[in-house]
Amino acid sequence: MRSPNHSVLRRALSRAAWLLALFALAGGLLTAGPQQAQASTAGLKGVNWADARDNFVNGVLYVSGLSASDTYSSATTVANEVVGQLYSITGADTVRMPVNEPTVAGYWGTYTGAIDAALGKGKVILAYWAHTGGKPPDTAKFQQMWDTIVAKYGSNPNAYFEVINEPYAYSAGDLNNFYNAWLARYASVPRSRVILDGTGYAQNVPAVGSDRRLDGTLLAAHDYSFFAGYESENEWADHIGGYIGAYADRTVVTEWGGPMSPGSKNGVHYNTIDYNIPSGSFFADYIRGVSSKMRSLGVGSVYWPGLRDGDWYSMTTKAGTGAGIKLTLSNPSGLARLRYAWGSGSGGGTYVRIVNAATGRYIDGLGRTAGGATAGQATDDPGRYDQQWVIENSGNRVRIKNRATGLYLDGAGRTANGAAAAQYAGSGSGSQQWLVVTDADNVRIRNNSTGTYLDGMGRTAAGADLGQYADSGSANQRWRIVAAG
Repeated sequence: MRSPNHSVLRRALSRAAWLLALFALAGGLLTAGPQQAQASTAGLKGVNWADARDNFVNGVLYVSGLSASDTYSSATTVANEVVGQLYSITGADTVRMPVNEPTVAGYWGTYTGAIDAALGKGKVILAYWAHTGGKPPDTAKFQQMWDTIVAKYGSNPNAYFEVINEPYAYSAGDLNNFYNAWLARYASVPRSRVILDGTGYAQNVPAVGSDRRLDGTLLAAHDYSFFAGYESENEWADHIGGYIGAYADRTVVTEWGGPMSPGSKNGVHYNTIDYNIPSGSFFADYIRGVSSKMRSLGVGSVYWPGLRDGDWYSMTTKAGTGAGIKLTLSNPSGLARLRYAWGSGSGGGTYVRIVNAATGRYIDGLGRTAGGATAGQATDDPGRYDQQWVIENSGNRVRIKNRATGLYLDGAGRTANGAAAAQYAGSGSGSQQWLVVTDADNVRIRNNSTGTYLDGMGRTAAGADLGQYADSGSANQRWRIVAAG
């Protein structure tokens, strides 16, 4: 994972990449043409196992559960528990583990215990983290690190090698030269087990995939909610689709993730998010949109993180130590979307209910099937179909359809404060398109045509009209979208 406070991508020529290329040539390590990559990456269903400090550490990395006092034997015990439980809880078959120069130079005898145990259970992606600057700080030490790793695991069919995580310091040309030099130096490693991040923060896969010198390798993309500011599942789907381009058959999304536990962002607190339902927040739009796109493309993915102590994105939380480690699932709906991205399950429910933050009343179709009939508000009745709605993506907006009446919420062109919201048969007009805007644990729902917001109007009487009102900041304009049933 990266912090949104990293410096911008630097375009200057990389002396480290140039030196690496020279060393590779001098070593006589060039071989014949590249091997072809697998036709699809869907078989990689993974989770990240990360250091609690994040993996951008200028020193030895200790993935959650390991410490400086561990030995090969105790690290094996920890990995057996952590990886075994990650797999049994999530259904993953791959774990991504970080490496850097200090870890391999000074902790390798211990860390290999964890890696060996993980390799005994499934596939392992060993990914290099430059602690700062988006590039190796020392070319010779970088090579020594990979020399050691490849010597031990290069022939293991379960071992994958991600050359550098988020190489934002390089221009596309310099990065591809850097990758080509790595492939030349480690030509014995099958290219189908080498992963090359796209440029920037692994955001531009085509810039790497289009270089024919790198044919046969896998490619990596990353995507997070702080990479953009969308409030639409479709926009998030298009976002990651743009990162991948025409290279889905070679791409693995080695990092993506969102909040799985309560937490805060930019001073705003969020409770546990239900990813089974659409448009609950921009986090939900991101998780649902990205997972849907990965499923449709058939790309493998590695969730960030499966386990990282103290991270509200973590899919699991850890208690205990050593052989007593116990992992618990943080958010079942988040796991449903992860599995959906992997091609399993339905990804969540269909129907939602929408409740006003001020009045506690639910938006209700009131059994009115005539076009133009007003929508209302009513007291909580979970089994009532008139209180159940389908939220449909419509470009970068949504349409909201009643389960009982089959009609859509419609602004009906009414711009006067207090005007009632209507229901109409589907028309595709702007009056039936709504922007759902995150407001902490609530949302605000604005009509695309009128520009007014759905408003409870302080009306608590059963059957009271659902109103529309100009932006007021009132709790009457805040709604919570919850799963029906």
